[in-house]
Amino acid sequence: MLHCPRAASSADPALSDALQKLLVSVQQAVDARLPGLLAAPEAEGGEPLDPLPAAVRDALLSPGKRFRPGLVYLAGELFEAPAARLLDPACAVEMIHAASLALDDLPSMDDALTRRGRPALHVSHGEDLAILAAVALVVRAFGLIAEQALHPLRDGTALSSTAALDAVARLAEASGLAGLASGQALDLRTAPEEASFDRLETIHARKTGALFVAAAELGAVLGQARQKELAAVRSYARNVGLAFQIVDDLLEKRSPQETGKEARRGPAPTFARHIGEEGSRRLVAELTDHAVEALAPFGKRGARLSEFARMLQERTR
Repeated sequence: MLHCPRAASSADPALSDALQKLLVSVQQAVDARLPGLLAAPEAEGGEPLDPLPAAVRDALLSPGKRFRPGLVYLAGELFEAPAARLLDPACAVEMIHAASLALDDLPSMDDALTRRGRPALHVSHGEDLAILAAVALVVRAFGLIAEQALHPLRDGTALSSTAALDAVARLAEASGLAGLASGQALDLRTAPEEASFDRLETIHARKTGALFVAAAELGAVLGQARQKELAAVRSYARNVGLAFQIVDDLLEKRSPQETGKEARRGPAPTFARHIGEEGSRRLVAELTDHAVEALAPFGKRGARLSEFARMLQERTR
């Protein structure tokens, strides 16, 4: 199971100005940085008629809330990691996330026509380019982290080789057989009527939770967190990630137009279908409490991460 010992419930605080400003700042920084990480083919001597760069850009630069990059920064802040050092790893996490969405929408998977209110990537660029764009983004994400160690800049963004290798390993784990890829496979091959509680937990922990864990771990690693501290951050993020997915499923069930995604796949296995809306809401609250409890070793330093978890619990879109 994903939880720490049960924490006492507490009233959910309103989003503070400090957290709101930080999340907006991260979103703006990531949105400003991402275009420059995708080199124009002409500048690199590439083929101007190559259709892949446009598909990659559309996949990566579509509007998003950038919650996962925000988590990189919040975890990094917990360990006083320099903010400049966190930007490219946060962008790498967003690249993996964007790749997963492009794959998730394919006709062989969710068969989605829209994503974030826009045509899904395979609708606008074709299924072949959507797959290739996803592969390109995954490769670019790992290259981006390696570049921070291989080509130090002058603004404090350099990573040690050890930190870069650690970050790459954690992001790889979140993307493959223990994470996104496996979670998507289980999701596709599990009929709603066959979805037990444990199977749903495994699906969501891998399909969604694993990247939340990687985001938090990257921030902590870049802040030189110790092993016990990393374990606490990991527990926090696993619970937050699972709660996030359940809220997503509730929002999609209640108000599909709010999610901006129109899928033609039949019913997917979700907690909302397995234990109902009320049961799912209770589970989200319980997971959020567990996430907050995992931060107890950090005392007041964990306040913003606690607030972030409560914010995700109460989101309406």
